[in-house]
Parts: sequence; structure tokens; C-alpha cells
Amino acid sequence: MQTGLHKKMNGTEIFLIMLLAVSVVAYLAQRVNMAQPIAFVLAGMALAMLPDFPKFEIAPEIILLIFLPPLLSEAAYFTSLRDFRQNQRPILQMAIGLVVVSCVGVAYTLHWLMPEVSLAVCFVLGAIISPPDAVAAIAVTKKVAVPKRITVLLEGESLINDATGLVLYKFAVAAVVTGGFSLMDASLHFVWMCVSGIAIGIAIGLLVVHIFPRIQEMSVEILSTFLAPYAAYLLAEEVHGSGVLAVVAAGIIMSWHAPKLFPSAFRIPAQAVWRMTTFVLNGIVFLMIGLYAPAILRSLSTTYDLGEILILSLVVPLVAILIRFAWIYALAYGTRYLFASIRARDPYPTWQNVFVIAWTGMRGVMSLATALALPLTLSDGWTSFPHRDLIIFLAFDVILFTLVLQGLSLPWIIKKLSLTYDLNALQEQWTARKEATEAALARLDDMRGDHTIQSAALERIISHYRDRIESLGDGPNTPLNPNEPPTSENHPIIQTENRIWRDVLDAERQVVVRMRQTFAISDDVMHEILSDIDLLHNRFANST
Repeated sequence: MQTGLHKKMNGTEIFLIMLLAVSVVAYLAQRVNMAQPIAFVLAGMALAMLPDFPKFEIAPEIILLIFLPPLLSEAAYFTSLRDFRQNQRPILQMAIGLVVVSCVGVAYTLHWLMPEVSLAVCFVLGAIISPPDAVAAIAVTKKVAVPKRITVLLEGESLINDATGLVLYKFAVAAVVTGGFSLMDASLHFVWMCVSGIAIGIAIGLLVVHIFPRIQEMSVEILSTFLAPYAAYLLAEEVHGSGVLAVVAAGIIMSWHAPKLFPSAFRIPAQAVWRMTTFVLNGIVFLMIGLYAPAILRSLSTTYDLGEILILSLVVPLVAILIRFAWIYALAYGTRYLFASIRARDPYPTWQNVFVIAWTGMRGVMSLATALALPLTLSDGWTSFPHRDLIIFLAFDVILFTLVLQGLSLPWIIKKLSLTYDLNALQEQWTARKEATEAALARLDDMRGDHTIQSAALERIISHYRDRIESLGDGPNTPLNPNEPPTSENHPIIQTENRIWRDVLDAERQVVVRMRQTFAISDDVMHEILSDIDLLHNRFANST
């Protein structure tokens, strides 16, 4: 009789084990103050090395389809359009220029170390590992406090660089499989992927904006926010566009309309559902990286020399990291040195801030999926894809190297470096809170002539807003939390207070949304203030 864990477990049981592992590892990571993606990868490797643990396999296209749309959509939703526009030059230089340079540099490095590997195959590896991953970057940087502009640049780069990487990947693979390559075709295909992906994403986003107010069923409303990124991704891929850019565009469109589109009663439960979903998906995808690693390493043991593999496993990720450092520092200082106009409106950054951007280049789910998606054979159907195991191993090596080395060291580096923080966000938040509070007081003053309103209820709420405006002072500080509102009871004064609260909170919300729409404040400031308003507003949502 055959025994072993792999004979006793089915896919459902493996999935449940992964969910359990995600829960336990997340708890332990919090206890030891480790970034969750790194902890998940290490846990996946530990599970894979257990005796008789089932072999884990999943189709690469399924990896992209299941995990990318919701994770990218969440990142895009919280991306500030204003901040993106203000930083579009460095973002595009990293998302396009750095990806191309990294691909070329890694390809020629591998070809120099192993001349028997054709340059076309080397370019396949370069394309796989050239784009840093949005999921990995955001998940790791959430654990540490970094200046706002660093976060904007990293998130903006990671959201759109996958389109560049995928174009390079598709044409590098085609060059290996068919033996041909056309720079003109690659350039035109890149333009098509970008234009069609963005157009489909905008269309899906606007469709959701149009349909959402007509749903009026909480569960379906929340489900629609998940369906939108999946629809954008699938439609874009169907027309050979960029599914990544389609999801990002749809997410930004929905985010822009969200303050007016999504009512308070929807936002709070929807945020809870999305937070849990992205937590589980993040955990599983990084566990998968760890689960695949040992099997990939074992597959090379009979084909390549161990010493040669060790050299490659160190040199390739180091070259990728060094190329990023060279490009980021040249971008930060070279462009300002050459162009006075850029230097005048955007002075030289500190080397510490630039170092953090250069160091935060983790690879993740996109590199994982594209590596596993390599075809098994060439166009003749029987010749094996050359050095496929080596390419997959080196891709996993770079993922693990960057996640573990850079991710684990990032908190220590940030602690040691004296980063320069931009205090504009504090000023924006203070201004928005002050203007919203003044709008609420003005609305309360208009109510004084309303004889249907209990004066005692009105005065109590006026007192709350006067206390808030006093706590704000004359400049940015930490505002007082809203006073605890009275409990809803069947009492005329309490009911009147509830009605007044809803009215003045709507006045606050309108001011904050208007300031965001005129780009007076960033999306981060708006979301933080609206969250406070939503929490208070929700207490009176069901009052009559």
C-alpha cells in the first residue's frame, strides 16, 4: 500500500492548510515585527521541505488571474491621482527606462557568465526579473514609516512597470521559440498594450460608476467592486492589451468617484471585506513563492554544476540591484544637474531618501507567474525550451534574494538613515479639517432659525464643533477625536441631534471632496478625514 501525505490530501485540504499557515505566520510575524511577505515566503519554504508534503502546482495564468486583479485594484484605489501627476516624470523613467535597462544588463551578465546560453534566452530572464512587484513593494513598505514621496514613487512605478516587463517577456520568448525578433513589432505592441489596457480600464471604471447607484443591495454592491478589476483584466488580455494597466485604470476611476459614489454605510463594511480579502491573497501568493523554491532547486541538481549555480545565484540578483542603484541615483541627480528647470521646481533630494528608493526593488507575483509560464518546447513542438529550469531557478532566486535581503533589512536601514519627510501633508490635513469644521459650523448657524429643531440638541453639537475648531489651533497639529455622540434613544432631543449630525457631517464631506477634486489636498488626506466622518456618520445612519 502506498503511503505518504501526498496520497492522503486533496487540493481543498492543501488550501485549508495554506489558510491556517497564513493566519499563524501573520500572527508570528507581528510578534517578531517582521514584514508579512517575508515571513510567508520563509514559511512556504519550510512547508515545502517537510517530508511527503504534497507537490504544489498551479497554472501560471491562473496565478495572474486570481491574485493580480484584486491586489492591483486595491493599490490603485489608494493611489493619489494628484501625487501621480506631480511625479509622473520619475515614475515613468523607472517604470519604463529602468525595466529596459535592467533587462539588458541582466541578459548580458548571464550571457557573459554562461556563453552557452543564447542571448535571446538571457533576455527572457532579464524580462522576467526586471519589473519590481507592486504587491511586494506595497506590502513591505506598509510595515515601515517612509516619506510620502518615496511611497508615491514606489507604488507608481510598481503599478505600471509590469506592462513594460510583459512586452519584453513576450517578445523575448517569441525570439527563442521562433528564432525571430522585430523591434518595430515590439514597439507597436507596447503602444497597443498600453492604449488598449488603459482604455478598457477607464470604460469598466465608468461603467461601475454608472451602474453602482442602481444596485442598492449591500452584498451585490461589494461584489461589484471585485468584479470590476477581474472584468478589466480579462477584457484587456482578450484583445492582447495590458490587463495590469486596465485594472489600474479602473481602480483609479472608481477611486476618483468613490467619495460621492459610495455612501458611508457601504464604505465601512466594504473596506473590511477588501482588507480581509487582500490579506488572504497576499499571504497565499507569498506562501506559493516559498513552496515552489525547493522543487526548482532540486530540478537543477542533475543538470548544472553546483559551484556554477552558486555563482549565478549571487551575481544575477546583485547585478539587478546594482543596476537599480545606478539608474535611481542617475535619475535623481543627473537629470537635475543637466536641466535647470527640473532643479528649480524640484530640488536635489537627500542621498538617504534616494537610497531607500533604490533599495526597495522587491520582485514578487509577476516574476513568479511569468517564470512558470515559460513554454515547455519550441515552435516545432518537440525541442525543449533551452535552459528552462535554469531561467526559472534564477527568477526564483532573485525573488527570494530581494524579498528576504532587502525586505528584512529595510526597517533597519530606515532606522539608521535620517530621512527627510515632507510636512505638506500635515498642512493639507489641517487645512481640510479646519475648512470642513467651519462649513459644519456655518450649517449649524443656518439651523438656528429652524423651529423644528430642539435648541438643546443644536447647542450641544455646536459646542462639539467649537471644541474641534479650538483644538485645531492656528496650524497643523493633532486634532481631537470627535466627541462620543449620544446613544440613539426614543427621545425627541436625541433624535434631533441625530438628524443634525447627519446634516453637518454631509457638509464636512462635501468640502473635503471638493478640495480633493480641485487638487488642493491629496487622496491620502481625503481618505483619512472621510474615514473619521464615516465612523461618526454611521452611528446616525439608521436613526429617524
